[in-house]
This record gives sequence, C-alpha cells and structure tokens, in this order.
Amino acid sequence: MTHVCRSWRNTLLSTPDLWTQIDFSVSTNPEQVECFLRRSKKLPLDIHHYLEDLDRVEPFISTTIHNLPRLGRLDIDSCLPRLGRLLEYFSAPAPELEHLKITNDPNITDKDMKLPNTIFGGRLPKLTVLELGYLRTDLRSFNFPSLTWFSFMTGTKISIQDLMSFFERCPLLEFIQICLEYTAQQPIPPRERVRLGALKGLRFDQTACTSGLLDHLVLPNCTEVMLKGHFTGADLDHYGDPAARIHPSSIDHLPVMRGITKAVAMPCSCILSGPNGTLRFWCPENRENFNAEFFTFSPITLSGIRELWVGATELFSDCTTWKQTAAGAHGAFEVLTKVEDLTVFNCDIEPIFATLGTRIGDVVLLPGLRRLTIYVGRGGLGISALIQCAKARKEHSRPLGEVTITFENEPGVDVIQEVESLREFVEGLTHRVGVSPVSEWEGEDCGIW
Repeated sequence: MTHVCRSWRNTLLSTPDLWTQIDFSVSTNPEQVECFLRRSKKLPLDIHHYLEDLDRVEPFISTTIHNLPRLGRLDIDSCLPRLGRLLEYFSAPAPELEHLKITNDPNITDKDMKLPNTIFGGRLPKLTVLELGYLRTDLRSFNFPSLTWFSFMTGTKISIQDLMSFFERCPLLEFIQICLEYTAQQPIPPRERVRLGALKGLRFDQTACTSGLLDHLVLPNCTEVMLKGHFTGADLDHYGDPAARIHPSSIDHLPVMRGITKAVAMPCSCILSGPNGTLRFWCPENRENFNAEFFTFSPITLSGIRELWVGATELFSDCTTWKQTAAGAHGAFEVLTKVEDLTVFNCDIEPIFATLGTRIGDVVLLPGLRRLTIYVGRGGLGISALIQCAKARKEHSRPLGEVTITFENEPGVDVIQEVESLREFVEGLTHRVGVSPVSEWEGEDCGIW
C-alpha cells in the first residue's frame, strides 16, 4: 500500500492508529515489531498471539512486558501445557488494559490452566472486556470495577458463591456468558440476590442453567436471555442428567420473560419475543416435532402468544425437511390458543394443516387464527390438506383471513390452478416467488457456542 503513491505512503506512515496491532501469530520479526511500536507513537497497543511453539514465546513475552503501560488489548490463544507459568510473567500493572482474552486448548493440555491471581497485580482499573476460555481461577481475587463484558468457560467446578462475589464487584456488567462443562450438583437456594442493574444480555449453557445460577441474580433491565439445555419440567431429562430449569422466583426479576407475544419454534430451539426483549431456549437434541411440552417451560405462561413461526432454517435443517407429526402439532396448538398469525417454513406441512382443520367440540384448533404464511421450499405445499383445512375452518369456525404462499422456485401452471381454488374458502389469497420469511434468522446463533 505504501507503494501506490507518495500521498498514500505519507498518509499511512503518519497515521499511528494503523500500527497499534501487533500479531505475533503472523510474524516475530523484531524489525517489524519495532517498526509497529515506533509508528504507533504512544497509542494503546493491541497484542495477539497463538502460543503453540515455545521457541516463539520469548519475543511476545519481552515485547508485552516492556510495553505494559501502553497495553490496551491482549489476546492469547494457547495449546502450551505451561501457559499458567508463562502468565506469571505478567505481574506488573497494566493501567490502560481494556480488553483481556485468554483461551486455553483443553484438547491438548487436557485440563484447565490456572490463571494466576497475580496477573497484572490483580487490579485492572480500565478493564471492560474479560474473556476466559478453559481457565480455572479464584474469581474472588480480582476486582474489575469497569467491567462491562464477561465470558467465562471452564471445566473445573466453581461455586455459585464465587461467581456471585465476582458479580458484586462488577456493577457495570452489561453482558454475561457462562459455560460450565461439567455436571452440576443440586442447585443452592439464594440467600441474597445480586442486583446487576446494567445487564442487558445473559447467556447460560446447560450446566449454568441446572446450577440455579439464574436464581441468584436480579436483572431489572435485561433485554435478551439465551438459555441452553433440556427444559423438561422434571428433575432429570430423558438422558438421566439434571434438567435445565427456571425457578419461579427468577421470573419477576427478568422483565424479558413478561409480555411475550411471539414464538419462533425451530429444531433445537424456541425463540420467544415480547415488548421487553427476547428469550431464547436451545435444546442440544434434534427435535423432530414440537408439542405442548416444547412450549410449557413452567412456570412461564405463554397464553399470550399471538404470532407463531414453525419450521427449520438452513442452519438447522441440513437440506432436509423438518418432519412434523399431527400429534405434536395438536399438542402445541392446544396450548397456544390465542395465536392469530402462523408462519410455516421448510417442514412437513400436511400434518399441520390436518391439525388446523380438526374440530374439538364445536370449534377448531387455533380459533383466533387470521393470517397464514407458508414458505414452499423443501417441504412442499400439501395443497390438498390446505384446501381441506380452509374448507373445514369456513364451515365450522371463521374462515382464514389472509393466506400468503411464497414459492422458492416458479411453480407450474397446475400448481397455480390448485392454489387459486383456495379463494373459495379464504378471505384473501396471495402467492408469489421469493425468499424464505425467516431469512432474518439465517446465520443466527440460536445456541450459545
């Protein structure tokens, strides 16, 4: 870039911000490192290294230690068995450090590495982001009053009290992500809850959910919760492991759980949305259908659901149709009695239509259903079942309002003729070629990690 022209060269060489990132994973050339240090002037440094070779450790250690007063961000990914000993070199203060990320590779080191409590003197007054992967440490030894982002993954058991003590000393936390890779013990009832008034986002894995960690927190302003696990409503899931749970006493402290009006059901996940934010559940199994249990995460009441999306995105479906049973659909529709909008995509559609045309006494399921949106991708349209459904609802209830059918590819003339025959039984009909209505969820991480 410096050889494009004199103007470019002068601009690049005289802009210190362009020279603050030093990545020892790419090069340990001492002349290059010195060049970056010189041209970055006195700006905070962003230092990265993937530690896999002891021979390449020394330049990284010496450069980082000599520039601790300028250190703004430090990222370390390591597969070295002696990472803990190397981290002991960083015992002097780093007063400008704002972002610290240390990740250990447990597949190579075989156990969590210990993070020394002497690192940077144990006090980082400007630290805002802390990411620790497969590290064990005594969190009570640290005090990070400016911390806003905390991500912690460990395979070594840690007590709820240690985490709560740490959170108490981090009042500015806006995001917490916890992954505990071990089987949780019986949850400990909270004695006194920790109030995190600044927290906006919370992500817990299976063990963090079963540990009862959520019960120890008061989160009055949290707007997004993502919880992973088997939410069976029982003490044990069908694998015999402790089932993830939400204690009744947690509900009132999570406004995101109140006023939920929309559910998006996909394999392995359920995403619930309301005026106070979003609540996402992710189950680590492949669900073949959805049923009443899928929507009854007791004691959360979902009787207010007005909009329901059911299906599979490209992310989960692996280019196959999501199979659906009539029994599963029947169970879900019995629970979600106030649904007005139903969107169906990339799944076995016929059992859903057959269920929507089923009579219970003098009414059909989902009596308030007014708008039906169908995406015809891998699942097919099931036009005969749809016509029977629309006919039954017109005869025994109120006819469907607006039916919208979106085809992934241009349909044949015979298909269009069949679709047009629906007009006799619905109030409005639209058919077109377009993209999936759930394109906004494509690439969305509905899990946690």
